[in-house]
Amino acid sequence: MTTQTHTSTPTSAPRPTRLRTSDAEREDTVARLHQALGEGRLDLAETEERCAAAYAAQYRDELPALLADLPRSGTDHTGTEAPSWFELWLSAVWRARIAVLGASDRPTAAQRRTAAFLVALAVLWMIACAFLGAGLVG
Repeated sequence: MTTQTHTSTPTSAPRPTRLRTSDAEREDTVARLHQALGEGRLDLAETEERCAAAYAAQYRDELPALLADLPRSGTDHTGTEAPSWFELWLSAVWRARIAVLGASDRPTAAQRRTAAFLVALAVLWMIACAFLGAGLVG
């Protein structure tokens, strides 16, 4: 009497529950960690520890835990967008004030208006000089 053993083969292979991560995903995580270091959210030792864990990660689900306590990019000004004209003007006035007075506090609205008036006056003076100079030469 022979007994025939019948083993069934599964019709579909089980899907892996964890997906492997790529080098690009690891590099993105490390870049965000370095950005957090630059913003002062992480210290150097913690950044090094998290970067080592990111490079050692084999699966995608290991990477978000390294960034879980950091804000998503875009919540703060990250430098990826151009500043407005007002921000440029404010920065120029502030830097000029620091260069002249050595003060580090931000200018008041009255100080900004005065600076704008003085710049406009200087531009008008240059235009007047240009026209007078062109009239004398020509």
